[in-house]
Amino acid sequence: CNLTVTAATVGAACAALVAPMPGQSSEAASTRALYNQSQELEGLQRVFDGIDKNNDKKVDVDEMHDTIRRLGYKCSKKEVADMMWEVDEDADGALEWSEFKLMYQRVRADKSGWEPRKLFTMIEFMMHDKDGSGTIDADECTQILYRRYSPAEVDAKVKEFMSHDTDGASMDAAEISFSEYIAMEKASLEELMKCHPTFRCAPCPRCFYTFALSMPCIA
Repeated sequence: CNLTVTAATVGAACAALVAPMPGQSSEAASTRALYNQSQELEGLQRVFDGIDKNNDKKVDVDEMHDTIRRLGYKCSKKEVADMMWEVDEDADGALEWSEFKLMYQRVRADKSGWEPRKLFTMIEFMMHDKDGSGTIDADECTQILYRRYSPAEVDAKVKEFMSHDTDGASMDAAEISFSEYIAMEKASLEELMKCHPTFRCAPCPRCFYTFALSMPCIA
């Protein structure tokens, strides 16, 4: 499957960082990979701490529900609890840092599309949205893509990603909202599922999301 620059491929840009770029030595590639991995872990910790409002080193259902609502989504606490249950290793109803990190790393490494992605999609968006504005702007997008592509490629990749802004803003003013990010993730996963000819995904009767895709039904 040939995927364009979507939410999933921008996310992959932060992970596939071990192979040397053209003209780059393996030692330089290793240094670059270690640096980017540390930056990614730092971003993941920032998001975890931001959701953990009571600072008890756990993310509970109430905190996750409030975070999703701040991103503009309406969903029940039960839907949030179900989303967290998918990755709650000790089944205590909350996510500790180790579980939070493990969930992220599992989905990041998943090439099949079978890992639960509901929580991951929200977390990845928040990692990219470094200023906490609720949108990803061109500068934030550039920081993501610069880690993966050569300087000569970055401008074109940023324009491709930011073209998914459906509000009609100019490229300089374009911003990707969480709703637009979800739509991009949905399209990317549908392309990925085409690589699995035996997979069939039943559409949710109340909204455009399918059972296997990113967030609880919001209808």
